Amino acid sequence: MFGPLLDKLFNRPVTEEGFAQLFIKAARDAGFSGPLDYRPSEFRLLHDNGAYFNLHNAFRDYQSADKAHKPSVLNGYVSTLINAKQTAPQTFERVRPLLRPVIRNLAMLEEVRLHQARTLGWDAPYSTVYQPLGRDCVTLLAVDYPESTSTLTKGPQEDWGLTMDEALAIAVDNLREATPDAFEEIEPGVYTGRWNDGYDTSRVLLPDVLQRAPIKGLPVFMIPTRDVLLVTGDRDEQGIRNMVEVCFKAIESGRVVSSQVYTYQDQQVVPFISGDAVVETRLASLEQLLLLGAYHDQKELLDTIHTEQQNDVFVATYQLFELAGGNGKAFSVCSWTKTVDTLLPKTDRVALVEIQDDGSANVHVVEWDELKSKLGELLTPVSVYPPLYRTVGFPTEQQLSQLTVLS
Repeated sequence: MFGPLLDKLFNRPVTEEGFAQLFIKAARDAGFSGPLDYRPSEFRLLHDNGAYFNLHNAFRDYQSADKAHKPSVLNGYVSTLINAKQTAPQTFERVRPLLRPVIRNLAMLEEVRLHQARTLGWDAPYSTVYQPLGRDCVTLLAVDYPESTSTLTKGPQEDWGLTMDEALAIAVDNLREATPDAFEEIEPGVYTGRWNDGYDTSRVLLPDVLQRAPIKGLPVFMIPTRDVLLVTGDRDEQGIRNMVEVCFKAIESGRVVSSQVYTYQDQQVVPFISGDAVVETRLASLEQLLLLGAYHDQKELLDTIHTEQQNDVFVATYQLFELAGGNGKAFSVCSWTKTVDTLLPKTDRVALVEIQDDGSANVHVVEWDELKSKLGELLTPVSVYPPLYRTVGFPTEQQLSQLTVLS
């Protein structure tokens, strides 16, 4: 009985159990009267008609928010739960002015798919409808309700009679009408959007808006997290460097979206190639950090699924190590152990491990690209994001002799 009081007195970080109870209380206070059955092993709530409400994202955002904003974060997710219960299929006439585009990291969609696989099994049908944007993010359709945003991962309702492209075109037009100029310079040459309405990053789909920022040249932009849009000019070398550095700070607390730099070509979002070695090195590090988080979450969920379904498969860990004398450069590595059925993340290097009879291990570290090109038949790609490869056997001594051993 003293736990919550002590947590409050000593400002302890809330636990998953504590957050679940906090969420349930907030939902009851907001008028939610339906069942809310907390499932601690899954960290989600079972509510009406067998539906689930996952707490992972709410917990993560609550932890990241400063003290003053924690209540609004909590109430926002409670509103999402309540709206999910109350929202029936909408007529197109009613929903049309509420349509908005949202940009999400691909790992978000994968998390939804894995949760379904855990509940319904791998054979249950699953589909998402989106437009590709970058190599690590996509554009989805959403409905902007007063208290929350409902992301339509399956695209527009069938009875609306719209294709995804048509629905997103309407959503983008709606967003444009709600977009006054709101740029603020936060570093020399770097501007951020200050709309603060949940759709800041979506405004990269409005080239005319970003072109109005007081930058040097054509817009070059990044969307490191859901709430952070950064833009500078293609003729501002230092501005681009500054923008990349701001992204490292942004991902410390925000929900990640993309590690890439973008610009426009014929009014379409395309990758930007800086040609600046300093920028490219830092971008590689940024991408590694985003993958580190995505692979961690993926492994955690897959491990749970494999345990529950009694599937004896090991998901290797994506690890980062700093290169000696590499001026901050790092490389990723995973381990592949002989006789162990393994799912490997795509890393820069792979440690090939053979356990000996005396318990010692022979370890050969090789480059992923060489391993894949010469022994690709031993790696079967799995349709997931971030990418995994199922091992098939293990390299023989003869096959190992074809590889350049780094250590």
